[in-house]
Amino acid sequence: MRKSVLLSGAAAAVLALAACGSTSHTISTLDGPAYAGPGFANLLVLAIADNYDNRVTFERELAGKISSGEASATAHYSLTKIGDPIDRPAIEKLVENGGFDAVLITRVLDSEVVGREKTGSAATKVSRKSDAFFRYDYEELNDPVTIAMDVNVAISSELFSVASGELVWAIESKLSDKESVGIIVFDAADIVAQRLRRDGLVTW
Repeated sequence: MRKSVLLSGAAAAVLALAACGSTSHTISTLDGPAYAGPGFANLLVLAIADNYDNRVTFERELAGKISSGEASATAHYSLTKIGDPIDRPAIEKLVENGGFDAVLITRVLDSEVVGREKTGSAATKVSRKSDAFFRYDYEELNDPVTIAMDVNVAISSELFSVASGELVWAIESKLSDKESVGIIVFDAADIVAQRLRRDGLVTW
């Protein structure tokens, strides 16, 4: 079945998102002609993350933004239970049962978090972590602490047609200079939804 191609990279996908006040840059990464068919009307939105709560938030936000037009989108988490396998057979069963005509998969390509802990007016401690979103192990200090974050993220979103089993749309987005953990999930979901609509991939 050609639609099995849909999930060839899903098991290895990783989603991790964070913060607000960003600059962003998005490019198309589709290798081949742009999709010229009709917009998709029923999408399954999938992200894979170490942190289940943040995965849920991203899927829910993105599905909601896509569904604000004529298209319908369903977050993967809403059809499964915590601990359910995310593999090709499981996703194909969801696609068949839900009558989806496309699957949207989002993953992180690169990430960097720089946290600056400022104690009082003089002491400053810098903690750098790479590829570790939502794993901030800040040391507890007795003095008042102000935490500032700089977050740089590169994400990839890929849309697969169920009918053909082919990749029909792909983008990479770089979001930089974040300042507060948690808001980037909404920022990233907005970018993906806007590009889907702009490129005519969803009915609107």
